[in-house]
Formats: sequence, structure tokens, C-alpha cells
Amino acid sequence: MDKRAQKLDQALQLAMLRVQDGAALQRVEVEAGRRKLVLQADPNGGALCGEDGRVLLAGLPGYLKAQVAAEPRALIRIVERGTAVNLELFPADVKMSISTLDAPAEFQHHPVAYGTRQQFIKAQEAMELLQALDIASSDGKIRADKRRKFFQVDRFVELVDEMLAEQQRQRPLVILDCGCGKSYLSFVLNYWLTEKRRIPCRIIGIDGNAEVIRTAREIQRRLNYRNMEFIVGSIRSYRPSGPVDMVLSLHACDTATDEALALALHLGCRYIIAVPCCQAALRERIDYRPWQAVARHSIFRNRLADVITDGLRVAALEARGYKVSVVEYVSPLDTPKNIMLRAVHRGGGTRKDYQELQKLVQGVLPLEEYLQAFANR
Repeated sequence: MDKRAQKLDQALQLAMLRVQDGAALQRVEVEAGRRKLVLQADPNGGALCGEDGRVLLAGLPGYLKAQVAAEPRALIRIVERGTAVNLELFPADVKMSISTLDAPAEFQHHPVAYGTRQQFIKAQEAMELLQALDIASSDGKIRADKRRKFFQVDRFVELVDEMLAEQQRQRPLVILDCGCGKSYLSFVLNYWLTEKRRIPCRIIGIDGNAEVIRTAREIQRRLNYRNMEFIVGSIRSYRPSGPVDMVLSLHACDTATDEALALALHLGCRYIIAVPCCQAALRERIDYRPWQAVARHSIFRNRLADVITDGLRVAALEARGYKVSVVEYVSPLDTPKNIMLRAVHRGGGTRKDYQELQKLVQGVLPLEEYLQAFANR
């Protein structure tokens, strides 16, 4: 193998580490001689589609090497959400660089199917919103240190929009954001639903921190979003004035996620979205004996506890008739707490498997404790 081939192998290995799950991948562009190729990410993940057919993500390095092998100069661009990995090939060398994308690149004229990795929140269209959230500067540019935040909120809208594909209601959709913080995601979701999808909605944010609620109210006034409301209070003490259709719980710490899930179940919400964080409550209550050889290492034990905790939450929802999907919300490079639970109530469900899983944990699960407390109040 010559020097260029070795360097290309190494560069492709590094590039594939970034896109190994395909969650952020949008497309791959190849310029080799007079030929230009565009491979678009498959909406179902794990592959790309181009004029030569479907290329599995696992076989992408081999496919790309075959496309450029006979050309002394070539360019490979692996385009992710907001960034591009550029591999520039010379007769005896390969140079790799990473660039950010301020706007869709020259290949945007290719049609993009619904559900693929296109940007849902167009920066220029949503500039007033993005400036109010301090994601964009006063001169209309996405701030360099807020690019990840921009792509996170865009990815959030994409995932929620998929859930609401069948949304048909006579009354406004009521959304409760538990532990809302500064409510970046709620503001973006409100923009998307009301201004782009034309779905009437009412969004309520609750948080125990009076300062973040004050900030959220200031943003609300600036944007004149009169269909939004922000309340200082706890999840356990909240009592809605009417039906709630969706509960959000995004990076609520530890058992605050269980509080939000229990409240959603108590209120009979159709939609639930949770991004759990800091799963510590069950760590010392799990029976690790079947996994003792693994769990004796604290890092493995902690990660195992996180998976079991969230797995039990999913099982609790499924037992009560929810169809649950578990997806990576953003890249693990942005945050290791990147697992999103999306649940839609479909009816049915059985508690047999869930009851068996509960035997892995000593005592009553926090979610069940909070659900009982809501029922008794």
C-alpha cells in the first residue's frame, strides 16, 4: 500500500468515528475527476443513497476509496449537521480538515425527503427567535460558541415533529415543560408549531429556580409569545387547570425525570419526551450479582445503573400502553447524557415483564412512588 492510500485509510477511520451511528450525518460528496457524487443519508439510518444505489455506513470507507483510487486529485466531504469533514487527495498526500457550515452548501439544490437530516429551523427565517435566545448575534450570524446549541434545538424539533405527524385536534395542543430552565427548546418548539406547522398550542414551563423563570419570561415578552406561561414551582406540586397533551423533561436531574414521567402518566398525556440525566437514585439498590465480574469496576457499574434505570422507565411506560422509542438526541461528543425517550400512548400494554424487571431493584421504584403520591393528593 502506497503512502497516499495509507493516509486515506487513516483519515477515513478518523472520519467514521464521528459518524459511526449516522445520527448527525447528512450526506457525503465526492469530486473525482469529472465525476461528482452525492450520497444522501437514509432517513432510517445506517446507510446512504446515491446514483449507484444504497451504501451501508459500514461499507462507506471501501466505497469511497474505490471512487477516488484512479484519480490523482479528489475531494471527499462528509457533511454532518453544521460541520463538514474534508479529505483532499493529492498525488502523494491526503489532507484532512473540519469546517463549519454557516448555510447549506452548494449541493442543497438536491431534493431532500421528509425525515432526513435537513435543517428544520432556518436561521434567516427564525432570526428574531435565535437572537432572543442569544444563539444569533445582532448582525444576524449564528454565534460560534452557540453552533452546537443551534443544531441541538434543530434536532429536537425534528424528533418532536415526527411524533406529531398524525396530530389532529380541535383545541390547542397543551405542552408542559417540567424543569424548563431558560426554556430554549420550548421557545423553538413554539416557533415551529405555531409559525411553521400552524398547530395551535399552549406551552407551560415550570421550574423551581425563580431566576431562570424570570429570564424565560423576559424572552417571552420580547417575542410576544402570549400562548406561553412560566411558573415558579415544583413538579410534584403542579396542578394543571385543564388537560395536558405532552410532557417534556429535558435533562431534569436524577429523580426529577421520574417526577415528570409520573405526572405525565397521572395526567394521561398522549405524548412524553424525556432526556434523563444524573441517574443515581437506583445505583445502590440494583442487584448486580449476575454482573459482578463487570460491576466490580465503578465506571461499568455506574453506566450499567444508568442503562437499567432508563430501561425500567421505558418498561413502565410500555406497561401502561405507550409505544416508546429510544434515540440519541445529539452526538455523545456534545453530552454523554444524550438518550431521548419518546413515548406515544397507543393503548394496551401488559405489566408482567415490567413486574419481573422490578425485581432487579430493592424497594419501590421512584417513578411508582411519585405516581402513587399524585394519585393520593
